[in-house]
Amino acid sequence: MSNRACPLCFAKMRRVEVLAQSEELTCPSCGGKLELSRPSRVWNAFVGGLAGFFAASLVFHSGIRGAWALGLPAAVLAFGGVSALMLFLLSDLVLRPKEAAPFPHPPK
Repeated sequence: MSNRACPLCFAKMRRVEVLAQSEELTCPSCGGKLELSRPSRVWNAFVGGLAGFFAASLVFHSGIRGAWALGLPAAVLAFGGVSALMLFLLSDLVLRPKEAAPFPHPPK
């Protein structure tokens, strides 16, 4: 993981570009259509979910007034921040699969 290189020509992608355009990546040198790999997405979501859980439990166990209302925003902010940080640091790219022809198929 954390390769950020095109699997066709091995050109490195910038971290900011991978973070900003993770669904519509195009290799700058060969023009290949790229996307994030499945392990990168799963790892990103898992670590972000853990961070959200720990942030919510920290708020609930802190003893402050209104913790019941602050737990969910803390979890959402922690999930978003940590998952973006994980994507920024650990991202691997693969070729985007070819899209299937629309159904019904036109007659030949």
